[in-house]
Amino acid sequence: MFKSKVRSVLYGGNLDTDFFSPNGPINNWFNAVGLSKYQNLPEMRDLQRTQEALNNEAKSLFNLYQSGKIDESHRGLFNIDNLSTKFSDLLAALEHKLTV
Repeated sequence: MFKSKVRSVLYGGNLDTDFFSPNGPINNWFNAVGLSKYQNLPEMRDLQRTQEALNNEAKSLFNLYQSGKIDESHRGLFNIDNLSTKFSDLLAALEHKLTV
């Protein structure tokens, strides 16, 4: 869903400010569940760092788009794709660790 929302903005859609805010659903999960229950697991710390990188990259691409550098913002979607894949892989590793 994160990638879709970023892509939407970079192709002319509206920015979902609630979703990308510090009180958005992903950040809420990290604060309410992830970091409170699993903060000592290295996978959780890696997951949090990856989410922060995703947030920072998205903000950077939004800024590029808003300043008229549309093609450059579109090329940056490659970074969002890579970080999203890393996030999914880390989440799968965390889920596996917690179910074993």
